[in-house]
Amino acid sequence: MAAHLLVIGLFSLPAISADTISLPPGKTMAATCDGPLNILLSNDDGFNQPGILALKQALGHAQHRVVIAAPAKNASGSSASISFAPVKVERVEADVYAVSASPATAVVLAVSALHPTASPPDLIISGINKGANLGPATGISGTVGATTAAIEIIDPPIPAIAISTDPLGPDYSAQENTEHLQRISSFIAKLVEQLKQQQCKNGLLLPQGLALNINYPALPRNKIKGIAMKEQGQAPYFTISYQPSTEHKNIFLPLVKTQAIRHDNTQSDTLAYHQGYITIVPINGNYTSKSPAIKALIEPIILKLIP
Repeated sequence: MAAHLLVIGLFSLPAISADTISLPPGKTMAATCDGPLNILLSNDDGFNQPGILALKQALGHAQHRVVIAAPAKNASGSSASISFAPVKVERVEADVYAVSASPATAVVLAVSALHPTASPPDLIISGINKGANLGPATGISGTVGATTAAIEIIDPPIPAIAISTDPLGPDYSAQENTEHLQRISSFIAKLVEQLKQQQCKNGLLLPQGLALNINYPALPRNKIKGIAMKEQGQAPYFTISYQPSTEHKNIFLPLVKTQAIRHDNTQSDTLAYHQGYITIVPINGNYTSKSPAIKALIEPIILKLIP
C-alpha cells in the first residue's frame, strides 16, 4: 500500500509571515510542494460516518493521497487518550482502517505502523465531527484529541486540523446534511490548497507543533458571516450529568443538556460560532497558564511548602 495518512478537518488560515517560522533541523522544502499531499484522516464518530467519508471524497478529487484510520465505533469524548493495551485493526478497504481504540491512538498507530516511514504523512485532519467542539468541549473532544496527538505525541510533530459542525436537522442522512458536509469538505480542500501554497514559500504547511481547531456553523453558505480567528471560549454551552438506569442495576446513563451561553470573552470561539462565523482556534497542546495574576496567587503558597 502506498504511503498515506488520515485527514480530520480544515478551514481558511491567514498568511503566516516567513520570519515567524523556521524549518526543523535537517528538514528541507517538502517534495510535495507542487504535488499531492499524503493526508491521514481520522475522527471520533467512527471510520464509516458521513463526515469523514465526505472529506475523503473531496480531498481525493483534489488529487491528494488519502487514508482513513479512525475508531471502529463511536469514541466521542475520548480527548487525547492513548491505549497502552493491544489494539485491533481491521483493514476495511485498501485505504481505510477501522481501529478499535481512541482517535489519538488511531493516529499514532497509523503513523507508526501503517504508514511507510520513507513517506510520512504531510497532514492529519480529524473530522468532520457531528457536533461542534467549542470552548470547554475542546479539551474532551476526541476529534481535537487526534490533532493533539499529532503535534504532542508523534515525533516529529505533524501538522493537524480538527473540523466540526452541527447538523442542519435531526436526520443526519437527509439531503440537506449531505450537502452541508459537501460544502464543508470543499472548503477544507480549498484550505489545504492555501496551506500548500504557503508551504512552497516557507517550507511548512503550518508552524511546527501547531494544530487548528475549526468549527463550521450549521448554516447555508449564504448565511455564513465570515471566517474568524478566535480564542477558545470558557463559558460552557452544555452540561453533562449521570442518572441511574430504571431498567438495569448498577448502570448510570449520561444526560446532556444544552444551555444558553453566559458571559464569555469577546474573542470566544463559542460566541463567534453562534453568531454565524466559521471559527479557527490555533492550538499547541500546552496546558500551562501564563497569567501573571495566577502565578502571583499560587507562587506564595508553593514557597511555604517544605519538600
